[in-house]
Amino acid sequence: MTQHSHFQTLSALLLARADSDQRITFIDAQANRQSVSFGEMLQRALQRLAHLQSKGAVAGSVLIIQSSNNALFIEAFWACLLGGIVAVPVVTGNNREQRNLLFLIAQKLDSPFLFSSEGDFQQLEQLSEEFGLHDDFNKLASRLCLSDAESPPGVEPKLATPTADDVAFIQFSSGSTRVPKGVVLSHQNILLNAGSIIEGCKMSNEDHLLSWMPLTHDMGLIGFHLTPLLCNTSHSLIPTDVFVRRPVLWLSEAQQMRASILCSPNFGYEHVLKSFKPEKQPRLDLSSVRLLFNGAEPISVSLCQQFMQTMSSFGLDANAMIPVYGLAEASLAVTFPSLHQRFTTLTLDRSSLALGQTVKLLNHDSDGVQIVSVGKPVAHVQLLIKDEQGAQCNENVTGRICIRGNNVTRGYYNEPALNEKLIDSEGWLDTGDLGFVNEKQLYITGRVKDIIFVNGLNVYPQDLEELLIQERLVERGKVVVASQAAIDQVTTGRGIADKPATDQISERLLVFILHRAELAMLAPLARDITRTLAKEAGVNVYAVVAAPRIPKTSSGKVRRFYLVTEFAQGSYPSIVQTQTTSELAPQVQSEPHKLGSNSDNTDVNIVKTVGLEANSTSSRLQLLAICNAQIEGMHVEIDDNLFDLGISSMTLAQIHASIEDVWPGQVDITDLFDYPTVAELSVYINKKVGTSP
Repeated sequence: MTQHSHFQTLSALLLARADSDQRITFIDAQANRQSVSFGEMLQRALQRLAHLQSKGAVAGSVLIIQSSNNALFIEAFWACLLGGIVAVPVVTGNNREQRNLLFLIAQKLDSPFLFSSEGDFQQLEQLSEEFGLHDDFNKLASRLCLSDAESPPGVEPKLATPTADDVAFIQFSSGSTRVPKGVVLSHQNILLNAGSIIEGCKMSNEDHLLSWMPLTHDMGLIGFHLTPLLCNTSHSLIPTDVFVRRPVLWLSEAQQMRASILCSPNFGYEHVLKSFKPEKQPRLDLSSVRLLFNGAEPISVSLCQQFMQTMSSFGLDANAMIPVYGLAEASLAVTFPSLHQRFTTLTLDRSSLALGQTVKLLNHDSDGVQIVSVGKPVAHVQLLIKDEQGAQCNENVTGRICIRGNNVTRGYYNEPALNEKLIDSEGWLDTGDLGFVNEKQLYITGRVKDIIFVNGLNVYPQDLEELLIQERLVERGKVVVASQAAIDQVTTGRGIADKPATDQISERLLVFILHRAELAMLAPLARDITRTLAKEAGVNVYAVVAAPRIPKTSSGKVRRFYLVTEFAQGSYPSIVQTQTTSELAPQVQSEPHKLGSNSDNTDVNIVKTVGLEANSTSSRLQLLAICNAQIEGMHVEIDDNLFDLGISSMTLAQIHASIEDVWPGQVDITDLFDYPTVAELSVYINKKVGTSP
């Protein structure tokens, strides 16, 4: 294993890689590859630093990096490290809310510079005009460093000499609430944790890592760029939007690059399975892959098993999946399973998961909650499960997951009150996650802010979602459970844990379903959902809500906050539930709706109507309805090029998923690039299915 412990700063690491022949490969949508050695990237970064400094950036300045081009992002990020400039990676926004996030972050920072493309900057200007953010925009414009600009001739970069405790970069949250918070990470934080990751997965310079995760995410930036850089290991990067459009490219590139370590959150494995057609991949060979990291969001045991079973026919090691736990506050990794025991699960009584309660273990074949171990703390990390009074919990008792160590952030940027609340006098940081320890293994049960208190029970939304999926009432990715009261507490500064023991606030349980047809058509499914959750989980549903889309962050996390906010503002129609039936259409009686059943096809997964009957509506009108339901803030016309509208990859994937619901197996996501207008796509579909427009 490569020795790495002697580096004190990331800038020293970069300079030490000047003569390395290991490489970074950048892969685009057409599977073209640009391979750059570490030494070549260093020279690019030095030129970029000269450009930043010519614009006035000095050691201690702050630079917002907004670039979907991975090569340019890394150039700018390395330039910041070399020049002592504090980097602030921000996701490239394709919708109003994501672009507004950049303004919210800029308002928190002290006179930041901005690294951006001309196209992205023009989108920011449009948003500033729409929302009256002229002053904010002008401040950014005065400190703009365009990504396609070059440094003036003859300007030499000035290298900084940071210390281990100096700030390397600040990672801001991207999405579960409207107010971003910045995790401040030092050189020491990152180097220590990257070293722990190398040790935990036995990484060597014989490995090759492949990632589609955004570099604005800690798993993408720290786990699959800085860590292999520390290990002096080659790695390849696929843009996130390319993965969303062509998920199977991730697997074919793993074969092509002989990648040995891959990563993805739950969303990614699900996304691959939806697009993967075994008959179209007869020569796929995944035998080089020894590790598949799964983290960044709740892990579904059934989904992991389905993915591994599907890919085993293509040479994937049956033990490749490794569920892990981490967060930006820890500079990424907190726990890893042993490589000798990678996938361990428990089955629990779902009524025994309340905070402070001892979990009840069941037999694996029992009807309970399946939960996977995420292992033991990695090197340099201490872990403690605390109760509401701050005392250590016994084994198998659910409590707050707290961490401590030299890899853990000293706090959030310019958030003294939050730091005092979440980091105690002994240095323990409250992660906001809940879990318990069984036989020294950590098990995550959920997030504190997501807990729903209903019918005297504490329940977790992801458990209720999984229950509905396993009952085959809805498909994965098309259901979100949330609580209106819980969101109200977040917006007023009150968290669940801040409620006194006597506070019995009644929370309204909401079930959001991806549904674009007439609301009445949702009524039978709404009743089945209500009955199932009452019977299996002992909770009452207040309303089943028809959502035209399921909003997610750039890494695929569901934005529950956004959904509940939109519901509270009356943006989404809903069916309020009673104990026995729907108030909307009590006269409708039906048998339980199961996916794939021979029912009347009025459940949420049949989107053929999109407000209109499929058999009496042209494909053009159906496609228009799908596009207008998914693309916010604009009206799509027949001849509009979807890509000229600036839609995100996530939106494109949702459009394709809706098309798949109406015309199963007829349209690949890549076909949308060949037929980018509704008019062109409808002709293509009609030829495939043999109908007239």
